[in-house]
Amino acid sequence: MYDLVGGRAAWTVLGLPTEGVVGDRGRIARFVRSVPGVALDAIIAEVRPFVDGELPIPVLDDDGVLLGAVAATAAQLPPDTAVADIMVSAPATIRPDLRIETVARQLADDHLGHVFVTTAAGVLVGLVVTAELHA
Repeated sequence: MYDLVGGRAAWTVLGLPTEGVVGDRGRIARFVRSVPGVALDAIIAEVRPFVDGELPIPVLDDDGVLLGAVAATAAQLPPDTAVADIMVSAPATIRPDLRIETVARQLADDHLGHVFVTTAAGVLVGLVVTAELHA
């Protein structure tokens, strides 16, 4: 690599591998869980196979950008219910370069059980589950 627009910060925000004092071991990217998503034009019948406990199901555009999230409890709705009608738009996100202790503290302070992780461009990287940070 000779020239990286945005420098090292841009590299880590994209969730690419790092080394050094913090490196990958100290970044939240280490705890990111891959999660399947559905398209904006999906219906609840397409969401049901992805329900995993109480975790939300991400709603993505064709480029993998996070548009919203469907609560797991929505799986109880009629199968032909449109995801676009019931999703939570623009859910909270963090970047994969954040330090683990910073994210754990923030999630605890906000009483959140999970948070989506995206790149700076909004592309879904995955989901961090608060309980897994303390395991």
